[in-house]
Formats: sequence, structure tokens, C-alpha cells
Amino acid sequence: MQLKNYQEDIVLKAIDIALEERPDLRDEPSVINDVAAYVLNRVPPRYIMSERGFTRLAAEHLDESSSSLGSMIGILVLVNEGIELIERRRRPFAANGTRTLTVNEEISAVHNLPQIFGKVIDGESGAAVDGASVRLSIDGRTAEPAQPGWPNPFVTQRSTNGYYSFWPAAVRDDSETHTFTLSVDVDHPAYQPARIETLITTCCEFALQDNITSDGILNLDTVVLQRA
Repeated sequence: MQLKNYQEDIVLKAIDIALEERPDLRDEPSVINDVAAYVLNRVPPRYIMSERGFTRLAAEHLDESSSSLGSMIGILVLVNEGIELIERRRRPFAANGTRTLTVNEEISAVHNLPQIFGKVIDGESGAAVDGASVRLSIDGRTAEPAQPGWPNPFVTQRSTNGYYSFWPAAVRDDSETHTFTLSVDVDHPAYQPARIETLITTCCEFALQDNITSDGILNLDTVVLQRA
């Protein structure tokens, strides 16, 4: 056998079980991939190289007395969490609908914006802040996401360890370069509001960026919150 992460098959099987009565979701590969990514990023990989390893791990997953995160029950819980999260993120887009680009729009000049990454911490302890609402604005207006699943504002959770991320939509502009003002506003009921700003300059392109690359991520300064 080739080296394989056994968890992938278990997670896909759990998703299939969870979506048995949801034909509206199970027929969309993007939903299955998003849920699988959500779960696999939260369970430890389990690699096997032999049929014996497969049997041992299969028995572990079928053991109802197991309460570990790697058990089938634990994975099903994470699968349902992932489905709920993705449904919440998809609702605004389902309500607004989508529009096919015209030929002129498809070939028009654009300025692609980077994926944005940052962290919110407590000013006294330096610990990550949970439940902070982080809003990204570009040139004074709330940024629209490039793709579904990138909420703005973003609410930090314990699972994200205080980190937030955005992928703002490209801006259609035929100028050779464009300088944008990026503003990040952070609110939390226990802290004073905070804001950081930065300038970025982009170049004109003729294709929309549709994937994430490590050199296209902008890491912002850490937002330090002070108690109210």
C-alpha cells in the first residue's frame, strides 16, 4: 500500500452520512470539499502503510466507547459543525444570487487584492482575543469578499487563536497601478475599539485571481486591544 492518511476516507464517509437527507448540499462538490477541509484541519492525521494498520484504525473508529477526537462520533460532530458554518456563510450569497460576467468584464483590467491575515491580542496579557469583530474596509468602504466563505466582518473564535483573514474582491480599474488604503476596525464589548491602516499598491492585470498563493498573503500588524 502507498502511504495514506486514513482520516480522509473516514471524514468523507462521515460527510456522506451527514448529508444523506440533504440533496441540496450533497450534490455540490464545493460543499463537500469545504466541510472535509474544515474537519481534516481539526483532527490529527493517521497514516497507514499496510492492511494491518487499516484494520487497527477501522476498529478504533468503530469502538463506541472511544471518546477521542479521532473517533467516528467525534468526526461526525465536527462534520455537522462544518456544515452549519458553511451554510451560514453561504446564505448572504444565496440571497443575493450570482451574475455571469459579460465578455467585456471578463477581459477588462483588474487589480487583484491579496488575502489578508492578522491577529487580535489582549494588551495586558498578550493572549489571543476571542469574540472580536474585525471589519476590513478598502478606501473607506466595507470590502466585498472575492469568494463565498470569507465573511466581513470576521469574528475571532477560540479555534482561530485570535487570528482573522479576508480575501477582498478584485477592483476593476484600468490604471497601471493603484494604491489602496486598507483599514481594519476591531470591536469587542470588553475592550476599547481599535483600528490599524496600511497602504498597498497593486498592478493592473487581465485575469481574476482564483487561488491562494503563499506569496500573495498580506500579514498585517497585530491588533492590540486595551480593556474598556
